[in-house]
Amino acid sequence: MFKSGFATIIGKPNVGKSTLINLLIGEKLAITSYKPQATRKTVFGILNSDEYQIIFIDTPGIHISNKRLDSVMGSYIDKALDDFDVAIVLTDNQGIIDEQLEFYLNKIKEKNKKAILIINKIDLMTKEKIKEIKELFASKLDFKDIIETSLTNSKDARKTIITSVLNCLNEGPKYYEDDIISTETERFIVSEIIREKIMNSIAKEIPYHIAVVVDEMKYRKEKDLHYIKANIIVERRSHKMIVIGERGKMIKEIGRLARMDLENFLKTKVFLDLWVKIREGWTKKEMLIKEYINPKY
Repeated sequence: MFKSGFATIIGKPNVGKSTLINLLIGEKLAITSYKPQATRKTVFGILNSDEYQIIFIDTPGIHISNKRLDSVMGSYIDKALDDFDVAIVLTDNQGIIDEQLEFYLNKIKEKNKKAILIINKIDLMTKEKIKEIKELFASKLDFKDIIETSLTNSKDARKTIITSVLNCLNEGPKYYEDDIISTETERFIVSEIIREKIMNSIAKEIPYHIAVVVDEMKYRKEKDLHYIKANIIVERRSHKMIVIGERGKMIKEIGRLARMDLENFLKTKVFLDLWVKIREGWTKKEMLIKEYINPKY
C-alpha cells in the first residue's frame, strides 16, 4: 500500500521547525538561525520513497504582533492549516503555549485532524520538565504520538518521526515526481541561503528589515559555474552601511559564507555578486512584503 499526505509543521519561533524539515528531507530547504522568525513563508519539502510520499510544510514561527510583515507571515500559517493530513506540533525546552499557539491547536482540534507532538532539545531539560511540557500540550490536544528528541543530536530522530507520520497517513496518490524535493524554485532557496548568512552575521534587529532577491542566475557550462546576482534589500542607509561593513568587510564575509553553502547546494562553483539596495519602509508596505518574501521567479 502506497501512502501519501501533507504534514504541516507548526510551533513557536526558534523551536527548530526549519532544522526539522531539513533533517527529514536531507537537504537544506529552509534557513536556520539562532534568531527567531527566520522563516517568513511556507516551505514545502517532499520526501519520496517506493512506499510513500510525504509533503512536509514548514511555517513561520507563531507569535503575536501588530506589524505588517508579521501579519503577512501569519497568513501563511493560516493557509497551511486549511488543508492537511497530519499536524506536527513542535516545541522545545521553553514549552510555551500562548494565546496564538492555543488558537492554532484549537484549529487542528476543530478540523478533527491527527497530530503529533515533538518535544525538541530534551538534552537541555530534566525529566520533570519534559513531563510538565507533555502534560501541558496533552491537555490542549489529543496527540496520536509524542516524541521526545534532540533534532541536532539524536541519531534516531529522523527515522522515529517519519515512522510516526506514516502511522497517521492513509493510502494515497503520488502528488509529485520522484526527483522533486521541493516546490520552491532554486532561486528562492538561493536567496534564503544568502539571507541566513546575513541573519547570523549581523547583530540586533537589522536582519528583520532585510530581504534578499535573486536578480540573475545563470549556469555557465564551459566553466561549470553559476553566476548569481542578488539584491540585499534594506530599509535605511544606516542599515546599508552595516551590511557592507567597514571597507566592505561584512558583505565580503556574508558572500564567503553564502558561497560555501551555495556550492554545496548547486554542486558547482559559484560567482556571487551581491548588491545592497534601499527600499524605505518596505516592511510596512504589503505589496513590497509579498514581492520580497515570496518573489515570483
